[in-house]
Amino acid sequence: MSFTGEFCNTIDQKNRLSIPAKFRNSLDQENDKIFVLSKGFDECLFLYPLEEWKIVEEQLSSLSSIRDKNRNFIRKITRHANYVRYDSQGRIAIPEILLNYANISKEALIIGVVKKIEIWNKKTLLNYENQKNFLSDEDFEELADKINF
Repeated sequence: MSFTGEFCNTIDQKNRLSIPAKFRNSLDQENDKIFVLSKGFDECLFLYPLEEWKIVEEQLSSLSSIRDKNRNFIRKITRHANYVRYDSQGRIAIPEILLNYANISKEALIIGVVKKIEIWNKKTLLNYENQKNFLSDEDFEELADKINF
């Protein structure tokens, strides 16, 4: 299971977004048309296949709940996580609070990021990529070297 590529789809009046067929077809049968939708780290949304979300939950469970920062981190990740099943037309319903967080109203960029999918407001992503601290050529080369790109 791997997600790559970028698509632009619209949000309908019922806050539903069509997940590209390429991504739906990449899901393993165990996922049963289910994703977990949550806040991302960069004013975007993360859409995890159910099996990948289980791995995230295992990693979160390994953090000690005795430490305040661990509890806060786990809460921040899971608080707005929603199990969503796509319908016969490949649409998922996105809660208003998540649309507001990502500044998404009409159009959304849907980007495959290997094990998960990111959902962005196009302008927010463009602004993020234009920041000076985004990813320099040197950073890109250093990271590419680590994976023998």
